Amino acid sequence: MNQRLACLLHLATALAASTVATARAEEDSLAACIGRYTALGLSADLAYGECKKNTLSECVKNLMAGKYVASSIKHIPTEKNNKESGYLIDLGNTESRWLEGAQWAEKGCYANTTGPYKREETPKKGVFGKRKSYQWFRQGWCFNSSIELEQPYALEEAKLRCELGATPEKPKQANEFIIKIE
Repeated sequence: MNQRLACLLHLATALAASTVATARAEEDSLAACIGRYTALGLSADLAYGECKKNTLSECVKNLMAGKYVASSIKHIPTEKNNKESGYLIDLGNTESRWLEGAQWAEKGCYANTTGPYKREETPKKGVFGKRKSYQWFRQGWCFNSSIELEQPYALEEAKLRCELGATPEKPKQANEFIIKIE
């Protein structure tokens, strides 16, 4: 247990250092951009505005070119034989992102059957005289703090995330690390 705690502490430290390095790189890039515009004779205020627009535009393009990353909204320490423990991932209001139980399982998660869901039945009866039923779940309990979906970000969603500085981290790096220590 102590080795696992040490590994998790190491992961948290590495992620924090990565975030600080990313912020410094963004600040350096912004300063260089402002320098280029002021060298052309623009005031520092106008240069800053142009550089922020360019940065926002690049951020939106990058998000829309990638896959949607859903992050956890709650953490309950993992317990054996308890499906409602670990990280609670919420896919948001967009129902087209919600996953069926098997799709949650493919992501290494359990569908949160007590949370919001959508149910539909096929209009035609099948071979045994019954309609087939489908359920999509908004939330799932996962062992990792985020999952990546095979869907892109919508324009408005990407723009809002970039404006708020809430761009997601790729989940694969953390997943690989956690798998190695378990």
